[in-house]
Amino acid sequence: MKRVFLLSVLFIALISSSCKSYQEEKYVEVSPNETAYVIPLETGTKDNQSKLKSEEYLDQNKVVSKRIYTPTQWHSTGRLPGSGEWIPAVRVIKVDRTPVTREWNGGGGGTNSGSNEAIAVESKESNGFEVCITATASIPEELATKFLYSYAGKTLSQVMDQDIRGYIQNILTTEFGSRQLTDCQNQRSAVFETMRKAVIEHFKLYGIQIVNVGSAGQFVYSNSDIQSAINSKYSSEMKISAAKNEVEAAQKFAAAKSAIEAQKHLDADINIKNAIADGIRSGKLPVPSTVAGDFDIMKLYGLKGLNASSK
Repeated sequence: MKRVFLLSVLFIALISSSCKSYQEEKYVEVSPNETAYVIPLETGTKDNQSKLKSEEYLDQNKVVSKRIYTPTQWHSTGRLPGSGEWIPAVRVIKVDRTPVTREWNGGGGGTNSGSNEAIAVESKESNGFEVCITATASIPEELATKFLYSYAGKTLSQVMDQDIRGYIQNILTTEFGSRQLTDCQNQRSAVFETMRKAVIEHFKLYGIQIVNVGSAGQFVYSNSDIQSAINSKYSSEMKISAAKNEVEAAQKFAAAKSAIEAQKHLDADINIKNAIADGIRSGKLPVPSTVAGDFDIMKLYGLKGLNASSK
């Protein structure tokens, strides 16, 4: 009886080892914001393997379907027929094209809370200060292959925090480092415009569209005395500006007052002349009765053509 049991166990073991495991059908879902590539894992020849390094090869293996079947093949690990496993015959690589925004600010106010990510630079005379930057990038559908070829294994977020941030810092360091501190302050718009154009053009070559990039705040100086001096200068300029405004207002008031007084004198003069003219016409105001020639007596007194008081 015991022998029969052992034979039965041995038979079952032999049967089990001769059967392959169930070949499960596997699928990969592709979201609308993703671009997918199906890469065969069994390339076969050196020529095929070298093509893996080209954009052309990747572009040829880009797929538009949103549900991709991934076939498997049997990989033997022993002599018995059932010794092995089903392994993927292809690899699906997805590029997430979702836009990414970064705010590299100081004092933990940026994207990565709790970290000072402001970009540190120096002026020509080695006065250090920090620059806050905001940037948004995305991967257009038509550039997804270029991005995958350039940054295989990296997400757009990682490229933003490493490559793009580093490139921005390099440009700002060069631009501000060639200027005196006063010029850094006065020419900051020109520096940021130079940086913006360079970043857009450079990363387009690698499949990234820079939607926007620029300053996200004022300079923060390493030397607090510089900031105090700038604040003091600004306060003085505001006081001077306020004083100038007061002087201009006083001058305008004086000019308006003079104009009003001149108008009042003119009105009074006209009113007096009108009264004289009315008196002459009515006979209440005696005037010389004889004048040589046919000269108009009203014209003689400068009263001809007068109307009511002017305004």
